[in-house]
Amino acid sequence: MLTTLLRAHRATATILVALFVIVAGSACASDPEPGSGGGAPSGTPTSGGTFTIALDQYPSRGLNPHYGSAFDASQILRNTYDSLISEDAQENFHPWLAKSWTVSPDGKTYDFTLRDGVTFSNGEKLDAAAVKTTLDKLRDPDYPSWTTLGILQYSSVTGVDVVSPEQVRITLSSPRADFLSTLAGLSGAIVAPSTLQADKTTLTSGADLIGSGPFIIDRTIQGQEIRFRKNPAYRWGPATARHQGAAYVDSLVVKYVPEGSTRAGLLRSGEVDAISTVKATDIGLFRGVANFQYDQVGSAASPTVIMLNTTQGATRDPRVRNAIARGVDLSAVIKSVTRDTQQRAWSLISPDSKYFEAKYDNATPVDLQAARDELTQAGWAGKPGQEFRTDAAGQPLRIRLLATTPTYPLDDVLKAWQAELRQNLGVDVGLQYVENAQVYDLLAKNDYEAFPRQVGGLDLSLQLNRAFGSTTTDLKYGQIDGITIGSIVAGSKLRDPQVDKWLVEATQATDPATRTSLFDRVVGRVLGANIAIPLFTDRNSVAASSKVFNLPSVFDAPRNIANGWSYDIAVRAS
Repeated sequence: MLTTLLRAHRATATILVALFVIVAGSACASDPEPGSGGGAPSGTPTSGGTFTIALDQYPSRGLNPHYGSAFDASQILRNTYDSLISEDAQENFHPWLAKSWTVSPDGKTYDFTLRDGVTFSNGEKLDAAAVKTTLDKLRDPDYPSWTTLGILQYSSVTGVDVVSPEQVRITLSSPRADFLSTLAGLSGAIVAPSTLQADKTTLTSGADLIGSGPFIIDRTIQGQEIRFRKNPAYRWGPATARHQGAAYVDSLVVKYVPEGSTRAGLLRSGEVDAISTVKATDIGLFRGVANFQYDQVGSAASPTVIMLNTTQGATRDPRVRNAIARGVDLSAVIKSVTRDTQQRAWSLISPDSKYFEAKYDNATPVDLQAARDELTQAGWAGKPGQEFRTDAAGQPLRIRLLATTPTYPLDDVLKAWQAELRQNLGVDVGLQYVENAQVYDLLAKNDYEAFPRQVGGLDLSLQLNRAFGSTTTDLKYGQIDGITIGSIVAGSKLRDPQVDKWLVEATQATDPATRTSLFDRVVGRVLGANIAIPLFTDRNSVAASSKVFNLPSVFDAPRNIANGWSYDIAVRAS
């Protein structure tokens, strides 16, 4: 009954240099590239042609790189927008629009020296004044991304000053270990100043915004396709890129095809050059098959978890949360659904993160009898002939799960979770799927018990601050020392001052060992109370024809890209 799928969604991605490194002229037909399925082209990449890739989800928030910096948009908008710095898979930072930078000893002052000769694609100069315009806009409450980005990631910024045309200074009220990651992501994308003067509706759509990236948006067909043309003047790729100069291909075409099997058919027929989100059942069509390539990687992005509402319904009771956590063999579910192409998550931290602690692996074993006993002790009795447990008043034990309409593989995992809880424990799980724009209003109404989510953010502080910082039932959250705690996606609505304290200290700390210890305390507290149930880790996949050079570069830094960074892609002429 389960559909087997592999999701390349949303995510920040990881460099796979060890699996697939192309050095111009080094490949040969008798020595295929590792991880390529034997189908990578030989020879030197050359310029020209069109690269066409099919993705699964059109940017739901439009084309503004700040407001639309959700996973579906970050897949493609990085082709148009650059940032001051780039971040690699090991969370090290490298030059991009800024050729160097310094941080004051107290961690509150950042001075960036910009590269010479950088221009936006409309000809405007990218200088310190342009950087200030973007960063000031990000701090403006009237800017579309204020509630999703400004008060979360720029809440500590007290000033942005032009020191000289080549130097910009950013001042913080409090040191932030996550600030460089903020600047390295699309959350720090620099936009041409003249295009930021538009009205709010235009800024929200983002269609008229201009970046300095290797490609320029040429044409869009809402919900179906985005076409890009090469920026021939581009000479300022990030230090982590595989080449410098203009992009190889003249045109980039991104098609949006929701159904995975249809994407696979388009690649096999030659209508597209590559696809993402390769279904588990389709991997065998490309991996190790002549004329095709396949690759997949893990990511330091947060795992997908089910947050259990601590303020509403049956999940207020720790015994109910414990039973739900113990009553389903999620490892078996995820293995069945994804055929081992996804990893079961046991922690709130990705195994690809440098802060990961393996001690949580298998720490919550399945124990159906213990789960049933806890529900009975909590007042939920199971009676012969009844499908669902009931309380003393005869009301069934119902868990209402609210989610943004899920895609692969979350949809199938949730349906399997629903079936297992019904069969194993007599719990009635109702699945309510809505569009992303609606989910926040429903979260604020607090009429749910479970909320599945992968919480975004390059730095682990941002992921955990947003997910588990104190949040009221109506989604109000606050700041401590200028650091925002909680968010509109904090589905558990946890309010724990001790967790807040650890989160703030981890955000301010610069020593990795200190941060690791603090993060571990947060994870231990949340998992110990079963406030969130980890499901699976973030993985990205891509398949392509044998004409495509540098295929794994779609995973490359900046590491918030998942199947969309096409700067290093080249296509062999037929």
